[in-house]
Amino acid sequence: MMNAGRLLPVLLCCLFLLWSVQGCGKKGDPRPSNVMPPGAIADLRATLIESGVYLRWSIPDAKSGIQNFKIQRNEQDKERSSCVDCPREFVMIADVSVNDPLLKKEEGNGVGYLDLQVKAGYYYAYQIIACDMRRHCSEGSNIEEIKISAKVPQGREGVKNTPQ
Repeated sequence: MMNAGRLLPVLLCCLFLLWSVQGCGKKGDPRPSNVMPPGAIADLRATLIESGVYLRWSIPDAKSGIQNFKIQRNEQDKERSSCVDCPREFVMIADVSVNDPLLKKEEGNGVGYLDLQVKAGYYYAYQIIACDMRRHCSEGSNIEEIKISAKVPQGREGVKNTPQ
């Protein structure tokens, strides 16, 4: 058994070792420095159509190996009572692969997605994030804003909503 006189230096030594092996606390990008993420989408457009909001954008580079898109949305109420100067909080409404039937192929390298989960009288902002097969993701796209008129779009009855 150790006596109290020898226990204190051993404890101090153990505490010093534990303290010295800790990291400095600086957090870095977990992605290896030689890995390039896909390019950000720069041409996102939102259009109000009869059944919801149709989003269109171009795939930045066919050789980038993009596998899926994270579609994000910010919703503000009718009065836009949210803080105007505060940063927007986007919520992911869909994570669709390039082969998903919810993603409509358009001419050239364009794609489209229909958001059916919109409410009359609300303001919406959208952005898209592109990810490759290794799950390296781009920065957010340009932000596209749209206001849904006070009248609910026609033809909404019987339309299935997109999964969330």
